[in-house]
Amino acid sequence: MRSRIRYAAITFLIASVPLVLMLLATRGEPGRQAEPLWQVFAYGVAEWYPWAIVAPFIDRRVRRSRPQTRSDRARAFGGHAAVALGFMVLHGSAINAAMRMTEPAPARPILRSLQSVLIPDAILYTAIAIGFTVAESRRRQTEVAERLRAEVAEARLDALRQQLNPHFLFNTLNHIVSELRSLRSRDVEPALKMLLALSDLLRDVLRERAQLIPLRDEVRMVERYLEIERARFGDRLQAEVTFEPRALDAMVPSLILQPLLENAMRHGVSAADGRCRLGLTVRTRDDRVLLEVRDAGPGMDPARTEAAPGVGLRNTAERLKYLYGADHTFELKALEGGGLLVAIDLPFRR
Repeated sequence: MRSRIRYAAITFLIASVPLVLMLLATRGEPGRQAEPLWQVFAYGVAEWYPWAIVAPFIDRRVRRSRPQTRSDRARAFGGHAAVALGFMVLHGSAINAAMRMTEPAPARPILRSLQSVLIPDAILYTAIAIGFTVAESRRRQTEVAERLRAEVAEARLDALRQQLNPHFLFNTLNHIVSELRSLRSRDVEPALKMLLALSDLLRDVLRERAQLIPLRDEVRMVERYLEIERARFGDRLQAEVTFEPRALDAMVPSLILQPLLENAMRHGVSAADGRCRLGLTVRTRDDRVLLEVRDAGPGMDPARTEAAPGVGLRNTAERLKYLYGADHTFELKALEGGGLLVAIDLPFRR
């Protein structure tokens, strides 16, 4: 209902433009008596406001019409011809009635009024119908493009899940098996904790089908992921997660952080002591959300920082492009002294 009211208001405002121009022209030329404003107003209303009434009907016919064959196009043309003919009768009658009210001279026959609007109305109706048709064609093209864009984004998310599950499951279950084999000398508690964390993580991954999820849910999955990796690598993994509480309300792409952390773990091992040091920082700035993942590894060649190495980062970059277009940044920065920083800037959406 709100969109219909807004549409009606816009059409009446457009129809009011020529009416205002007619009223301004009543000042006339010097030495010439101007017509009374009420007469000009009455004639202008009869001349232009009927177009504000018929425009939504033209738009509705264009939106409902999807001609595929010659018979479909013939039916669409016949429907427009019927609407145009009915409007011409209404328009000519309104103008004739306005002239009877404003002119003291003998009234003009209604047939003459209908003849006077026949050609101008046909031309203007055709122009409006063509304009609506072009706009509807572009809207449908945009609709198809958006649907394909959503399908591609969903396919990338599914590919990311398929990439995450086998690789991560194999490594984690292999480590749990190793833990269970050494039950004679070690406690079973670490293996049970890993199984519980893995179960919770997989439940979240398999449950979330939406492209955008609250950042708090994403951070929770990251913490479970890191809990499992800490159990696998022990002191060799030093991971720190810091975040602003306000940022947790933001909607972000699901599984946006895990590929970044996995990439940091794979390439962020220090050559000096063999430890993997990485950090995740989540913060806000005005109406933006900033995600940063850094590691202390050997880094990468500065000449390659504009390219996203690896399937995970490449997939992340493409997903962000599909979901946000130009309203985001995805950067790789080589840090001084070694290491790599992955920085993502997204709009803050609740």
